[in-house]
Amino acid sequence: MEVRIWGMRGGLPVFGAGTSRYGGNTACVEVRCGKTLIILDAGSGMFNLGLSLMAEAENGGLDAHLFLSHVHWDHIMGLPFFTPVYQSPGKITVYGVAGTEKQILSLFQGAEAGEYFPVPLGKPSCEIIFQELKEKTEIGDVVVGYHYLNHPGLTIGFRVEHEGKVLVYMPDNEPYRITNKPLVRDQEDDTFLARIDRENVHFARSANLLISDAAYSDEEMTSENVTKGHSSVAEALKLAMSTMAQKLVLFHHQPMRTDNQIDILADGCRKRVEALKSKLEILTPMEGELITL
Repeated sequence: MEVRIWGMRGGLPVFGAGTSRYGGNTACVEVRCGKTLIILDAGSGMFNLGLSLMAEAENGGLDAHLFLSHVHWDHIMGLPFFTPVYQSPGKITVYGVAGTEKQILSLFQGAEAGEYFPVPLGKPSCEIIFQELKEKTEIGDVVVGYHYLNHPGLTIGFRVEHEGKVLVYMPDNEPYRITNKPLVRDQEDDTFLARIDRENVHFARSANLLISDAAYSDEEMTSENVTKGHSSVAEALKLAMSTMAQKLVLFHHQPMRTDNQIDILADGCRKRVEALKSKLEILTPMEGELITL
């Protein structure tokens, strides 16, 4: 399994000297399972992914499977700018929850309308297929499962399994024990909300690579930010440790988070991991950098 992260920001894309190393695009992850191409979310990073795919599409046509965690703008803004759709034959299958089909397809089709674009991108050249998510989606020898997350609106995470390797993608999620502290007492609590948090751990179990929401530093996880549907770095690390993940990518960084600040957060995680004598590896990939599992 090969993974490239083309965007890991939340909210909106940002560019400048402070974000030039890790990049400033929003959520988009490319996953290669043999010849199967899976795309997780369609934020602004999808544009650069499209450019990377153009040579392949010219040789054999596009054949991609796009899984959307939710339809907040920072996770779908790249759809109208995914170049292979307009310049290559083939097909892209889009997987989403029931009721989102019209909204998603309209983003592709809107690219040919002058009222949205000064120079319309044109009509799609490839076939665009929408499929409602199943509990388990099988694409050849790849299995993709999904799990509901705690984030405003209907939001899901994905678990991709192929030839014994597991990638878990949980981009926008706030643990219920943070959101509802008075209602969740401790780890032995058997209330509904506490069980949901434990189900998240079960869903992400034994991941070779966990890509987890870490929008806030520990200091930023204040009462003002609680209930906004995002995790802190400490919560991302706790999830990774609880699931026995091998590698962790801190994801959904705040737009104003600089590369140096990301380094500080990652180094802090590494020190905690070392103190706990864990083998968990904290990754800070640049946009487009290859991660091989």
